[in-house]
Amino acid sequence: MRKNNLSKLWLVSVLAVSTATMATGQNGVSEPKIAEMIFWTPNVIISPSSKQVDKGTREFSIQHGFGLLSGGEKTLFGLDDPANIRFGLDWGLKEWFSVGVGRSKYAKTYDVRAKARFRSNSQLMVNIFSNVGVETLSDGRSFTQRLSYFSGVILSRKLSEKLFVQMMPGWSHFNLVEKNELPGGVVEEEVNDHVVVGVSARYQLKRRASLLVDFLPALGARSDGSNNVMSVGVDLKTGGHVFQLFVLTSQWITPQHAISRSRRSISDRDFGFGFSIHRTFW
Repeated sequence: MRKNNLSKLWLVSVLAVSTATMATGQNGVSEPKIAEMIFWTPNVIISPSSKQVDKGTREFSIQHGFGLLSGGEKTLFGLDDPANIRFGLDWGLKEWFSVGVGRSKYAKTYDVRAKARFRSNSQLMVNIFSNVGVETLSDGRSFTQRLSYFSGVILSRKLSEKLFVQMMPGWSHFNLVEKNELPGGVVEEEVNDHVVVGVSARYQLKRRASLLVDFLPALGARSDGSNNVMSVGVDLKTGGHVFQLFVLTSQWITPQHAISRSRRSISDRDFGFGFSIHRTFW
């Protein structure tokens, strides 16, 4: 990782954890239900959220990302284009700790993740999230060269009875990156590390419907041709299910891939449609 990225991540993380520590008067999970209110699913859309899977329960998720809406009727607004899909399962091992596994279509990526609630009170939640991904395409790379990682500190807060926000300083890393020469002699090069400060929000429209915003801007150096990830959608809660409908600027679903390899531009309005289904099992 480049030194300027390390410095930015260190500064943001220290400030975030220090603020959370001063704002929270106690450890543990004194009021875990507040955390469940902030977000309804373990992911906002792309970003991991403050929601923990309850102890003794499992949450199964199916996440989809389709092609560009700008394809119009010819591609049925992107639905005819190749789609990415991730199947995931998270287990609540403790009230404050969960683990999960998933598999994404793009690059045939498997991921293992964990989330721990660090502090909580009636207003502010602090979680630590980390995952490891491995791409399994047959392309000659060694196992270690296929690995990627994402880690973040999740700070979430209830601002009012309807508005809930989250900030997430985070870091993504790929063990091996590519350097490609494009037509015209242009060379595009990926970087191993990205530092981000994700910002997310949920606004409750009705008892079982909410508006979601999820933004993952990178700080400093980034892979050539990549762009910040923006998602806007709605949560619809029905019993043990939560359905999410959204538009987003990435077809990648795991955070490190979305941050490093999303080529769609917010300024060009290169959005695609996506949806997720989350089901809780007791």
